[in-house]
Amino acid sequence: MMDALRRDVRHTLRSLRQSPGFALVAVLALALGIGANSAVFSVVNGVLLTPPPFSEPERVVHLQGNIAQAGLEDISLSVPEYFDLATLSRAFESVAAYRGGNLTLTGRDIPQQLAAVAATPSFFATLGVSPVLGRAFTEAEAVQGRERVVVLTDTAWRVHFARDAQVLGQTMQLDGEPYTVVGVLPAGVAYPAWAEMYVPFVPTETQRQEDQRGARFLSVVGRLKPGVTQDAARTDLARVALEMEEAVPSRYRKVGWSFSVTSLDEKVVGNVRGTLWLLLGAVGFVLLAACSSVANLLLARMAARGREVSIRAALGASRGRLVAQFLTESLVLSLAGGVLGMLLALWGTDALVALVGEALPRASQVRLDARPLVFTMGVSLLTGVLFGLGPALHGSREDLSVAMREGSRGTEGHGSGRMRAGLVVGQVAVALVLLVGAGLFTKSFLALRAVDAGFTPEGVLTGKLVLPSARYPDAAHKVAFQRELLGRLQSLPGVEAVGVTNLLPLGGRSDSSFDIEGRPQAPDEVWPAVEFRSVSPGYLRTLRVTPREGHLLEGDGTEGPDAPWQVVINKTFADLYWPQGDALGQRLKLHWDTAQWTTVVGIVDDVREWGLDTPARPAAYYPAAKVPTPFLALAVRAKSGGSPEALRTAIEAELRAVDGNLALYAVAPLTRLVDESISSRQVSALLMGLFAGTALLLAALGISGVIGYSVAQRTREMGIRMALGASRTRVLTLVLGQGLRLTALGVVLGLGLSLGLARLLDAMLYGVAAYDGWTFAGVALLLGTVAVLAAWLPARRATRVDPAIALRAE
Repeated sequence: MMDALRRDVRHTLRSLRQSPGFALVAVLALALGIGANSAVFSVVNGVLLTPPPFSEPERVVHLQGNIAQAGLEDISLSVPEYFDLATLSRAFESVAAYRGGNLTLTGRDIPQQLAAVAATPSFFATLGVSPVLGRAFTEAEAVQGRERVVVLTDTAWRVHFARDAQVLGQTMQLDGEPYTVVGVLPAGVAYPAWAEMYVPFVPTETQRQEDQRGARFLSVVGRLKPGVTQDAARTDLARVALEMEEAVPSRYRKVGWSFSVTSLDEKVVGNVRGTLWLLLGAVGFVLLAACSSVANLLLARMAARGREVSIRAALGASRGRLVAQFLTESLVLSLAGGVLGMLLALWGTDALVALVGEALPRASQVRLDARPLVFTMGVSLLTGVLFGLGPALHGSREDLSVAMREGSRGTEGHGSGRMRAGLVVGQVAVALVLLVGAGLFTKSFLALRAVDAGFTPEGVLTGKLVLPSARYPDAAHKVAFQRELLGRLQSLPGVEAVGVTNLLPLGGRSDSSFDIEGRPQAPDEVWPAVEFRSVSPGYLRTLRVTPREGHLLEGDGTEGPDAPWQVVINKTFADLYWPQGDALGQRLKLHWDTAQWTTVVGIVDDVREWGLDTPARPAAYYPAAKVPTPFLALAVRAKSGGSPEALRTAIEAELRAVDGNLALYAVAPLTRLVDESISSRQVSALLMGLFAGTALLLAALGISGVIGYSVAQRTREMGIRMALGASRTRVLTLVLGQGLRLTALGVVLGLGLSLGLARLLDAMLYGVAAYDGWTFAGVALLLGTVAVLAAWLPARRATRVDPAIALRAE
């Protein structure tokens, strides 16, 4: 058997050397399909199939709160709520709390901002990970006044200590305080993914107080006990919520308080799961189109080799032997395409990760490792069988006398012609499905780009900084810093306006339930939570948010602590709670323990605070002087005609003049933040368009090849028709009609498939229906146009046949 295989391989290689053009086209088509599949599968494998680097990660879940009466879902927990959860729950082996933040590394050339996680000592045990060097921090170290310690990720160890094996015991100046390195995590381990280091979370005495239950800033993870399911955990947490309601009725009774349980995998991957599976399915269609193209080439090649096959059969070669030979040729082509496809996948995987950027979770896990290699090998072998088996079976059952007679004239049998036509119909159907998907994603992306964000991002530079509590312990220090920094920046030449906030637009949630003076909330009434923003007086002007009524915020903190509180709300807030237009002068109070009754002094247009694809929510803009925050987002608008990026050096110089130990980080034009917020949709549209374009090209080549081959085989027929008086226009129409019939069948089949698959896209689209008629009609028209163009050249060649020469050739 091995001898027969070696003979078949040698025969295949000798045959392909004699047809280098055929071999090159076939290998390139397969490499394109296999390489694209391998690259996308590498991403799917790294993001969806590779488990997190934790012990039994399926037992790790995220725990969050819900307040139905305020429309709040999956919210953080406060310190007292975390302690209740840890004490009362029975479904978990351990629970841990953490909060994200930043620490400023000083003592080096320039201050650097590092992403840090403050976590309870149970954090690493709950996740199921241990340091590769040293240890995790202990309960004794999570106490006020103890020596500060830090656990580094492998990345931080490499960047800041050059992987020094003696790193344990060394100190880092973080926020002006010395921290001792006690551990280093294994490579590839970081949770959340952006974390660079971990420090103990030490709640203050104030945060522990019962009146701080509304101060929710902790994320909580839990490790289920062995054998406990998520449904069982939900049941247990429902009991915990009831006990909390009974213990603290003023906070939880009749507000719809509950807990939610989310798997770690779902929390990390989020909404990209469906998109990645969709892209893998789409690139699988591209491979089908490539296989159809190569199968068509093989059928044409087999028709040309009909005489050879007939002679081998006449000399005693069995049908099985012929099938084996043809399959060997297919497998050699597919393996060559697989090798080249692997090289393309090496580049394509890196390109995909770079293209998606931060929108791709677990991007560090994406690599071309053993599983994608096995996948590529399997796809290569399957591809060889897929495109080779049909032509092999067809070629091996040719009638001997017919094949000898047709092979001598270089014609192909009716069965071969039907198979080639069927393959082209399939290619057209695949192209239409992908084109519909690409059209819908493109229209969705364009609709998102056209959304009015409520602000003008052009000309604005943004950046972030964090005020360490050691140097800015109270509101007075924070307000004084803001006032001095903003004054300096406003005086810079080239600056039109400047402001600070706790969160930039599109940057996430910071919401709160609230009360309206003189309007009690009914027990079954839902008041959607208000999106809270702490802003300086110039912030809304810097973003050019349009005022509608009243005036914007005034005052910089010098007016004294007893000055009345003022707030500006957005149009959605005003329309929802004061539909009669009497919002100005009304008073509201957030459910914060330090909040006060605040008078509405202005109404502005809606700003998309959560994202362009999320409808505007009620929003309230409070003076930063009244509710200062240590987390500041800076916005600086350049004067007309100026470049915002050119202001960075001057901004950093002014920041150093105010406090040389602070670092400005995440500096970027606001336009970039807007683009990044929809980058995942742009990438989806781009990749679907690329896949659809490839399938369309293959379909066009298939139509052109079938029509061209048909014209070559029907030269005598064309000559006779023209000799009998058929006009060139008649011949042209005849040939074009053949191409259009194949296209029409493919379009009908593709439309049926597209209508069946479109519902899967509905949740991924914005501003366009999954069954958008214009998209379907436009794609069908595009395919028809491409089919005419693809058939035009062979059809023109048919009209130039000289009847006398054609008849003499026969």
